[in-house]
Amino acid sequence: MRILVITQKKSEVLTRLLESKNIVGIIEPREDNSFISKMEKALFKNVKRVAKKYNIPYYLMKDKKQEILPWIIDKKPDLIVVYSMPFLLKEEVFLFPKLGTINLHTALLPKYRGAVPIFWTYYFFDLDAGVTVHYIDKGEDTGDIILQKNVKVYLGERYYELRSKFENVGAEAILEALSKIESNNVLRIQQPKDSPTPRAKRVKRSEYYGLIDWNWDIERLWHFLRGTENYLKPVLIQNSIIRKLSRVEIGDLELIEHKLTIGEYYKDTQGKFIACHNGKIYYKLKFWSPYKK
Repeated sequence: MRILVITQKKSEVLTRLLESKNIVGIIEPREDNSFISKMEKALFKNVKRVAKKYNIPYYLMKDKKQEILPWIIDKKPDLIVVYSMPFLLKEEVFLFPKLGTINLHTALLPKYRGAVPIFWTYYFFDLDAGVTVHYIDKGEDTGDIILQKNVKVYLGERYYELRSKFENVGAEAILEALSKIESNNVLRIQQPKDSPTPRAKRVKRSEYYGLIDWNWDIERLWHFLRGTENYLKPVLIQNSIIRKLSRVEIGDLELIEHKLTIGEYYKDTQGKFIACHNGKIYYKLKFWSPYKK
C-alpha cells in the first residue's frame, strides 16, 4: 500500500510510519499565524530533515490556498495519512486516494473536535482522554471512526509529557488502522452530529488568561497551568527579549489561606507564585532549552 503523509511535526507517529510502511511522499503544512517561537519551530518542526534522512519526496505547503493535488497525483498514493494539520483539506484532495484519507486526532471523538484538543482536555480537567483514527470528510473531525485508544492523563502532567504519550499511543493506533484497511477489515463507526464539548478552537495568547476561572479548585488550576505553560510567557514575562530566551515552568502548589489578590503574582521565600483562592502556585522562569519528551 502506497501511503502519503501530511504532517507538520517530527513525531513518533511519523517515525513509525517511515520505519514500517511504504511512504511515497510527505507534505508539511505551515500555519498562517503560528504563535510558536523560532526556537520551538527548529526543535519540533524538522519534517524536511526527516524526509531527507529517509529519502522520501518532500513538499512544503505554505498556506491553505496552495494547490497540492498535482503533487499528490504524481506520487500515486493509495491512502493519505494526516496527523497535525492546521487547516481542513479540500474535498478533491481527501477523496483522491482510492482507499481514502485518514486522520489521527488526539481526543476521543466526538469530544474536542478542532485544532487543539489537548489544550481543551486540560481546560476541562478531563483525565480520561485518548486518540481516534477516523476517515476525513468535509467536516472538522466528523468522519467515520476506525478505532480509538485510551490515554490516561495524570494530575499535573506537563503538556510535552502528555503529548509524547498521545503520540506513542497514536502511532500504535495508526498502524493498527492501516492493518485493518489493508485487510479490508474496517468496521466504520458513524459519529453523532453533535459533540458533547465546545469546539477545540485555537486560543490566542491575548485570550488565554481570560479563560481562567479563579474559582476553580487549586488542583484543577494547577493542572491547567502545568499543561499550558507556553501560553503563560506573555503574562509572566514582560520583557520581550527575555521572553524569547526563556520559558515558564509551573512548580509546586501549596494549600494555604491568605488575603492576597487572586490571580496576581507575588514572591516569598520559596519563590515566585500566583495567588489562588485556596493556595499558591509557584513558577520559575528558565532560559530556553529543549523540552524533554
